[in-house]
Amino acid sequence: MKKLALSLAISTVAMSASALDPMPPEAGFSGFLALGAAGGQVESNFLAKVVGVELSNEDIYQYDSPNQTDIIIPSFNYNFGYTFANKKTRAYVGSAVESSIDFSSNTVVALRHDFDSLGSIELAGLAPGVAKLEVYENPYQLGSDRDETERSTSGGRVTWDKMFGTGLEFIANVRKVDLDHERSGEGLGLTAEQQKLLDREGDVSSYELGYMFNCGDGLSVRPSAAYIDNDLDGNAMAQDGYELGISLAYDAGKYVWMNRVLYQSLDGDEVNPIFNERNDADVYVLASEVRVPDPFGWENWYTTVGVTWADYKADINFNKENVAMFAARIGRRF
Repeated sequence: MKKLALSLAISTVAMSASALDPMPPEAGFSGFLALGAAGGQVESNFLAKVVGVELSNEDIYQYDSPNQTDIIIPSFNYNFGYTFANKKTRAYVGSAVESSIDFSSNTVVALRHDFDSLGSIELAGLAPGVAKLEVYENPYQLGSDRDETERSTSGGRVTWDKMFGTGLEFIANVRKVDLDHERSGEGLGLTAEQQKLLDREGDVSSYELGYMFNCGDGLSVRPSAAYIDNDLDGNAMAQDGYELGISLAYDAGKYVWMNRVLYQSLDGDEVNPIFNERNDADVYVLASEVRVPDPFGWENWYTTVGVTWADYKADINFNKENVAMFAARIGRRF
């Protein structure tokens, strides 16, 4: 299963003008809370439910590309923290979506400090998110309803923004994937060694470099490149590769329009014993979001409307996934 840097179930579009948002101008408690809904289409043979909403059919009868499922899910995002009197240090707790395709999310507990010449550095712990995600214990089971099990991730993240006073940014994200019950490949006549190749638990990490160009007149552009290592316990599920991306943000004052394009090239480690093929894949992501501050003259409120599309073109048809979503929400700043 792939990992995409794009949000759906928790927020609308996982991107901002830079690696770290601006520090609040005043000391003390501050933050935001946004609520809304997202709707669209999901295609996956691995995902079962997110926040109790079904993402696919429980039963399958052949190893083929996934069927399409229409869904409507809640969309929410939050961040609450305290900025110290020096206005350079902030501690906060918030939400973070790690992937649109597998809907994984985390609760972030972070400490940030803005250094005068070094740049801004944030250390964050990543706990399992509040949105419960379920996958199938044995996604390859044919002819009967597949059992569901909870999937969660936890780990840490280091962000270094405005490195040495430049637009250079670095983000390292390392997480551990846990399934309550992993039974991939059971009952298919595989040996223990072959079944182990299908294990979806393990470590996933990414190391990204980006550069923020402020082009004037409210326009900013951020190209980025990343190394991705999905070091899962099952070598037939493990992948590594690279990601290329570009973000564009336009601040018109009355609204902010943000766009992001991503491409990933992922190579599978070993041959899948069921399909006799490696899990190589190309991933394409498009996302766009409009944020409107103070709608209808409501001070400290904001609205967002966004669309996302992500396509995981795997060499193995069974592993292909696709998501297309529209989301809207309203939030308040505190």
